[in-house]
Amino acid sequence: MLNGMLNSPSADSDMTGSIAATEVRTMFDFLKGKKDEELKADPELALSLSEDGDRLLEDNDAKKAEKQYKKAFDIYTQLNTSEHDKYKSQLAHCASGLGSCYEILEKYSEAYELYLVALDFYKEDISDEKPESIELLADTYCNVGDTFFFRNKYDNSEKEYKEALDLYIKLAGFDSDKYLENIAYCYDCLAKSSSGKEEYSRSIEYYEKVIEIYLKLIADHNGSEFDEISIDYNDELAGVYGDIGYIYSCCKNYDDAEKYYLKAADIFRKLATNDPETFADSLASQYEDLSALYEDMGKQDLAKEYDKKYQNLDI
Repeated sequence: MLNGMLNSPSADSDMTGSIAATEVRTMFDFLKGKKDEELKADPELALSLSEDGDRLLEDNDAKKAEKQYKKAFDIYTQLNTSEHDKYKSQLAHCASGLGSCYEILEKYSEAYELYLVALDFYKEDISDEKPESIELLADTYCNVGDTFFFRNKYDNSEKEYKEALDLYIKLAGFDSDKYLENIAYCYDCLAKSSSGKEEYSRSIEYYEKVIEIYLKLIADHNGSEFDEISIDYNDELAGVYGDIGYIYSCCKNYDDAEKYYLKAADIFRKLATNDPETFADSLASQYEDLSALYEDMGKQDLAKEYDKKYQNLDI
């Protein structure tokens, strides 16, 4: 367990905090098991282990990825100690990878601790002339926000997502199109945090910003209706329509809920027609939501119609 092992704020703290890079060796002694004690301070081995971790994490094999990142982190820690902070970026990458592993494993306090380590290194490397360093910092703020969000600490998550949003907006000054999806993601996270606090009006405001961005991305994209990029954009847009519909439903604003649910269903129907294996479940879920909504509205005929569509999905 990482809790209590790091010289950092509690995972329940409202402050992110900072950890001195020079203390990393001491703090991470616990990462090295007995069978790894003979690992030599070889940067090529560390790189190979780290890359293995990346591949395993991409395959969602968090437990195996965790082992590789820990070994790589131990080697880089030895190298960093002997070569005066030369391997800070590699240590940050491994710490971030470990954080992602723990997040997948739903060990959110442990993920939080590791993301703080990565955040500390990235802050040291921040430069207005290096967009890539700003991006790494923004990504990590998002990750920290996630660890709070999944523990229902919405004020904390909101704070971290806003930090990330400010950085992505700054990055948009370098490349306005490249970071639009990142900005949309932050607004989406802020919407969900606001919804978690039952601040529904603010949540809808954030979701409307997400919609605006994806409508722009779809309009600017010159590909076919069913190319990979268009499909991704429409999938995201439909998901947001469904989320807004749910919020309106919670507020008993059934007319607006119906409007957004139908928009979501229309997009998912088109996507499912093209790729039923991927999108049939999303369409079915939307029909189920519509059936429940019409039940609440007292429109029994429509409730039965959409329940039948849900039960006997025919694309």
